[in-house]
Amino acid sequence: MQNCCLYAHENGIIKIGNEVSINSNVIIGAAENGEIVVGDAVLIGPNVVIRASNHQYVKKDVIIKKQGHTGGKIIIGNDVWIAANVVILPNVRIGRGAVIAAGAVVNRDIPPYALAGGVPAKVILESCRD
Repeated sequence: MQNCCLYAHENGIIKIGNEVSINSNVIIGAAENGEIVVGDAVLIGPNVVIRASNHQYVKKDVIIKKQGHTGGKIIIGNDVWIAANVVILPNVRIGRGAVIAAGAVVNRDIPPYALAGGVPAKVILESCRD
């Protein structure tokens, strides 16, 4: 695990299960009441970004940098493979045994044992395992 960044501030929470493999250049961030839960035996490829909060940007008279964040929750089930260069956005649940293809942007729930890929990520196979 080289050049990785895990941060949880402003009431952020990160929980990581057993036997999780985190490759290089991974960012896992939970800020402003964000929460990230990573199950057991999860594989996280290089350059993955898992971020449980987003900037607020609703006020025209306030620069975005000063509008704060809105926290969300990300839950990654057991035995999930997240391939290289994936981005996982807030308020997403990835089911047990799912595979997320390289370069995907996950902005919605992925069911258990599904293969998902693309921008935004969509289910490619309902069940990628026997």
